[in-house]
Amino acid sequence: MLSAVFAMMFGGSLLPGRTPLCLEFAKRISGGIMPEGAETYCRRLTWVWFLLLLCNAALALALVASFGRRGAFFSSFITPAVVAATFMAERRIRRRRFSVSFTTSGSTARPKTIVKTFESLAREVAFHRDRLHVEPGTVFLSTIEPDHMYGKLWRVMLPAAAGCRVDPEVIFTPESLVEKMRMAEKVFFVTTPSFLKRFCAYAGQYDIPRNCVEMTTSGALLDADTSAAAKRVFGVAPLEIFGSTETGGVAWRRQGEPCVTAPYDWTVFDPIKVSVGADGRLAVRSPFSYVRRFVMGDGAELSPDGRHFRLLGRRDRLVKIAEQRVSLPEMEARMMALGGMDDVALVALDGEKGPCLGAVVVPSGGAPTGRDPRAMLELRRRLAPIFPKGTVPKRFRFVGELPRNAQGKVQAAALRALFADG
Repeated sequence: MLSAVFAMMFGGSLLPGRTPLCLEFAKRISGGIMPEGAETYCRRLTWVWFLLLLCNAALALALVASFGRRGAFFSSFITPAVVAATFMAERRIRRRRFSVSFTTSGSTARPKTIVKTFESLAREVAFHRDRLHVEPGTVFLSTIEPDHMYGKLWRVMLPAAAGCRVDPEVIFTPESLVEKMRMAEKVFFVTTPSFLKRFCAYAGQYDIPRNCVEMTTSGALLDADTSAAAKRVFGVAPLEIFGSTETGGVAWRRQGEPCVTAPYDWTVFDPIKVSVGADGRLAVRSPFSYVRRFVMGDGAELSPDGRHFRLLGRRDRLVKIAEQRVSLPEMEARMMALGGMDDVALVALDGEKGPCLGAVVVPSGGAPTGRDPRAMLELRRRLAPIFPKGTVPKRFRFVGELPRNAQGKVQAAALRALFADG
């Protein structure tokens, strides 16, 4: 009887003018955000369940009619087994068909491929859509490629879910951004800290419309000066998203706004739970993640309520040089504190006598770039007191800007490539 009733429900939803039951379930689960081909898939799946339940009802009736109570006994085992097996098989097929593959940036190690289900992406997009209340008619402009997860979520799926238009062109220059802003009534700008920093440095050259209603950045931390400059230029403080390809978005902040939880400047998104392990690294449990619990490479300190934190630098950028462990983020911060450089990045290199450090430096004030022996010797002299003994960088490159990818992250492989010529 149960199989027959459910078969009628699935079959009835397939009548003209009605929504297939599986499609209705899928829309509820994903917040109405569906991938290409989902409607056809859900209609076929509804047919599968209709026929399966109908056959199961007929089989159960035949067993009872032929064997009485013994048939009913066996039927009570067969039905759950058939339903469970179908659920499991369909889930595997759905995950394989509607999963999305992303490649991590490789900022701390080799890039790796992460496969995420469309459900996890849809849940994250639905959360941000409902939280931000983006008005229809807003035009999304972006400096991010759509094949990156940040781009997939914020420049492809979110505007579609909010009923907004996306400019298909990836913005590379300030002139292009200003031109496209002039053509729109309201703008939602999706970008990176590196683009904002370059743009704000020359913003005085442009007449920038004040029509930006929201701006998000991700991929790297935004420094306070650039955040303040962006607010002056665009009229809105950047919304920074902290997360990773593995976890999705974890927390947010807007610098310069009053924060009662200071110094814990990052606020955890509502559906997510975070903790800090014995090694000081941030552990994330999230419906947006591709695993149940993921331990990030970032050190953090939690607020007493567990809903805010402050970052303490990467814990996975520890290298062993001259029998001593060196935290690359910590040493980069100490180098910047010396002054005389706009940016710096350290990388572990293979030396003749074992691992050594290489430093890629962006000098201040338009100083010469390339190989500069005098500048190298002077910088080594200044670094000697702040680096552990034997760990002062042995090789240097002076560049106009650090090699960053489209998401604004410095990749370890790109840094090593600068030293490939000896």
